Amino acid sequence: MPRVRDFPIDIQHPVRGVQTYLSSRGGVRPYALACADFEPLPVGEDRTDVLAFVNEVPADELPPRFAAAFGDGAIAQLRQWSYRGIPPYALRIRLRDARWRDQESSEAGFGWAGRRAAREAARCIERDARPRAYVRRWPAPRTAAFTPPAHDVAQDWTSPAFRPVRDVHVRLAVASACGVFAIATADFEPLPTGSDLLFEFVCELADSRLPQEYAEAFELGVHETLCAVGTSGLPTAAVRVRLHDAKWHPVDSNERSFTEAGRRAAAEALRGQAETDPHGGYPG
Repeated sequence: MPRVRDFPIDIQHPVRGVQTYLSSRGGVRPYALACADFEPLPVGEDRTDVLAFVNEVPADELPPRFAAAFGDGAIAQLRQWSYRGIPPYALRIRLRDARWRDQESSEAGFGWAGRRAAREAARCIERDARPRAYVRRWPAPRTAAFTPPAHDVAQDWTSPAFRPVRDVHVRLAVASACGVFAIATADFEPLPTGSDLLFEFVCELADSRLPQEYAEAFELGVHETLCAVGTSGLPTAAVRVRLHDAKWHPVDSNERSFTEAGRRAAAEALRGQAETDPHGGYPG
């Protein structure tokens, strides 16, 4: 992998159809659903101005302030990884489609969605992987005049049966110089038959009980584990994960610990499926 002093790294191929989704179920998070492309941007003499944002969603379909927040969030995330002020990649971020809900969406939510999209695009670039999907078929647009791009999941994929696994409890507590502390309890349940969602994460904990970045890290660990067992960026099964209890430590907790907690929780839920499968395994 190129060294940081080689920033920005020239990307050979675009990353298309990066989906990001925030569920407002549980009343803690704002709702946001977006699809974006991350395309190579030709680099000129000025190596510090290598990020651009283009919004292709009409204003009557998505309020411009939400689109701008998405772009700002994605660019802020990429700039956070900068070396001497130079971002790691030269990219044009193109917002192709988005959905929002009255009273449930916010600029902060779309900014958060933009940061998530940038992290997923970086994962795809570094691992030469496909983006992980959240939605199989998107909700209808708000306006009849808007024709969404063809970003639905193309695979003829049917979720296998998934039996609910309640109160999956994970505890990571290691006393060391760096410290590791993450405790979480979550339910894994099948999404309703006919749902267009492939994966939904529901956080029922306010920031006062669990900081937003730790809930995000837990979700990341769960999602990547479910998709690792599945194929082509699709999860093993259409699953809703409800995080309903957690504990953290102001010194020993970090995002890495909660990501690992999410991985272990997903692995435990899949193990529970395998144990109750009469055929002795779980289709992935």
